[in-house]
Amino acid sequence: MSDVPSIKARIAIMTISSLITAALCEGAIRVIDGNATPMIRLFESDAGGAIHLEPSETARIARAYGEPWEINTDANGHRIASQTVDDRSWIVVGDSQVMGNGVNDAEPFPALLTIDGSGVRNLGVPGYGVGDALWSANEHLADHPAGGVIVIVNQMNDWDEVNEPVGSRYRVRGGWLIDAEDAEGPRGQFLASPLSSSHLLFLLGHLALKDWDAPTPPVPQWMTDPVSMRETTLNMTNAIHSFAQRHPTTPVLPVYLPADIYATADRASDSPLAPFATELATEPWRDTRLRDQVMTALADLKPLDLTPVLSEGEHFLMGDYHLSALGHSAVAKAITSSLESAQTTPE
Repeated sequence: MSDVPSIKARIAIMTISSLITAALCEGAIRVIDGNATPMIRLFESDAGGAIHLEPSETARIARAYGEPWEINTDANGHRIASQTVDDRSWIVVGDSQVMGNGVNDAEPFPALLTIDGSGVRNLGVPGYGVGDALWSANEHLADHPAGGVIVIVNQMNDWDEVNEPVGSRYRVRGGWLIDAEDAEGPRGQFLASPLSSSHLLFLLGHLALKDWDAPTPPVPQWMTDPVSMRETTLNMTNAIHSFAQRHPTTPVLPVYLPADIYATADRASDSPLAPFATELATEPWRDTRLRDQVMTALADLKPLDLTPVLSEGEHFLMGDYHLSALGHSAVAKAITSSLESAQTTPE
């Protein structure tokens, strides 16, 4: 009799060997990446297409540099507050900068704020524009008489996102947030499948599905020609005015958050916008035209400009335009000072 295993036995051995190898690779990658995903897998969309963070969930996300960071949400789908909140707590609305992309739960500026003796609620959701943020504020105020609303106007994204709600620009697939144009294609199908839960397969899928021939994106118009963005600026600021008029008994504080390279020359080489800066007529950190449009249009609401307090490169994450823990701390102090000043200044 031959000692050679049967075909079935060989197939079984190869299958078991492959599974063991795959499991070892999966484990090795999870050790290397700190058991963190490369993106936030914490999104859901409702029947109307509105996008939220999943309630009562946790996600661990890898940083480009340094240790992974973690986000936890409460029963309302908001990032958990470090301090006690109640129905009269202020709310902060905006995008990933408000949510605190890249920092742990206790570090985003909403978690550091105490207003009228209580913490504030962080309603930030990645991908939101000003219109989405005001919509979420309206939804919240319909059920909670908040003490006030802080609206973040983010130079980095808001001029690109003002004309379409988040549900038109993005889709949720398997808890991941993906560009709408990719949602029905191979990448969207992969992210919607259970395979994307594997760190190994996610890495392989990313490499296989990446468009390596994609052209370099053009320089954003708000960088090259901020004067031409005046109408867009007015659309945003008029929306904020309309919101404030709709809620006359609720204080509204608009806050202008500059893109990192517009806040400090220290980010001249580290900013994701750095490749575009060489095509500009004016050094970004010297160009105040977009900021001036916002501050002038919202002057009656006494907006806060964060540019002066974000003057160091360390206020932003390495290789990322999002605020660092140091930047969030500076923002929290500036907002606190602004509100205290408003309370002591006579009308």
